[in-house]
Amino acid sequence: MADELELDVEEPKKSKLVLIIAIAGVVLLLGGGAAWFFLGGDDGDAAKESEKVDLSKLPIHYLTLIPEFVVNFGPGSRVRYLQVDIQVATRDEAALKTISTYNPIIRNDILVLLSGLSFEELSKETGKLALQKRILNTINKVVVSAGQTAPAAKAEDAGNEAAAGDDVVKGPIENIYFTSFIMQ
Repeated sequence: MADELELDVEEPKKSKLVLIIAIAGVVLLLGGGAAWFFLGGDDGDAAKESEKVDLSKLPIHYLTLIPEFVVNFGPGSRVRYLQVDIQVATRDEAALKTISTYNPIIRNDILVLLSGLSFEELSKETGKLALQKRILNTINKVVVSAGQTAPAAKAEDAGNEAAAGDDVVKGPIENIYFTSFIMQ
C-alpha cells in the first residue's frame, strides 16, 4: 500500500507539471500571435504600399464615348445643333471600367451641360476650352463619387480645373478631347 500511495502522489505532480507546461505554451503562442498582429504581422501596410502604383508612369488609355453627343441650340440662333465626339484620357484602367459602368449617368450629365450652352459661348476658343474643363470635371465627379478609384496624384498638372461656379473634382481622368466638334 505504501507503494501505491507514492504512485498516487507522484501522478498528480506530473499532471500538474504537464498542465503548467501546456498553459505556458498556450500563453506564449497567444502572446506571440498578439504581438505579431499588433506589430504589423505580415507587413500588410508594406504590401499595400507596394500595391500603390505611380499612375504617371503607366501608359495612357483613351476611351471614346459612343455615340457622339448631339444637342439642339435654342430658338433664335442661326446654328441649330451641336455634335461633339469626346475621348477620355486616363492612366487608371479601373476608371475606364467605372466610366463604362456609369455611362448613362455620364452621358446624361454631359448632355445637360451641352444643352445649356449657346452658339456664342462655343464659337470662341475660350468657350471650347471652358467646356472641355467642365466636361472633365463632370466625368471625374461621377468616377470619384462611384468610389471605385482614387484621385490621381497629379490632377492639378492634368488641367483638372473647372469653369467658374463648378466644384473642382480631382480624379483619375486626366483630360478629355474633342475629336469632332460640329455646329450647324
